[in-house]
Amino acid sequence: MAVMHVPGRQPTNWSDVPPESPIKDLLDLRNRLDTGHRRAEIIEGRLVVSPVPVIWHQRVCIWLDRRLQDVSDGNGWLIDRHSEIQLPPTNDLIEPDLIVWRGADEVSGLESLRPLDQVLLVVEVVSRSSIREDREVKPYACALAGVPLYLLVDRFDNPRTMSLLSEPGPNGYATVSTARVGEKLRIPAPFDLTLDTSTLPEVA
Repeated sequence: MAVMHVPGRQPTNWSDVPPESPIKDLLDLRNRLDTGHRRAEIIEGRLVVSPVPVIWHQRVCIWLDRRLQDVSDGNGWLIDRHSEIQLPPTNDLIEPDLIVWRGADEVSGLESLRPLDQVLLVVEVVSRSSIREDREVKPYACALAGVPLYLLVDRFDNPRTMSLLSEPGPNGYATVSTARVGEKLRIPAPFDLTLDTSTLPEVA
């Protein structure tokens, strides 16, 4: 990772972020870094740059994308695997592995931030470098920000698990439903679908 004089990515359009914001300096730094294809997030007042995900991680994202496609197409939602959302209660800026959100046609095609109030589902596939962030920090921040559903795929559980966190509130998500790989996990309204985890890609 190197510091560049020319921004390594398009600056996030945060015209509403005041100069005295606690994350303004981190946001400016992030926009000056050339992080390649790596994810660069602002979490707990830190700039966190993640390694390129392993192949299994990408296969799981594709697997989820395909299973969410019909309900998303039927409702005019967008499945987004390269996006960022701001979580004002914690001043975090995260780039989930996948989100599903509504009203994409109402947002400028040149905007990089996804509207928080239109996000229906955030998905994280746990990586070795982000176990604590994916299991604890991000779910809590998403719950405080009112994200309705948070889906976690965790290969570091033994056996592997898929968990759905719902009912966000001031203390985090009130409900956690967990399925071991091989079991089924229900995703409630507005999705109303069941994921059969027995077809989840195997870890080599």
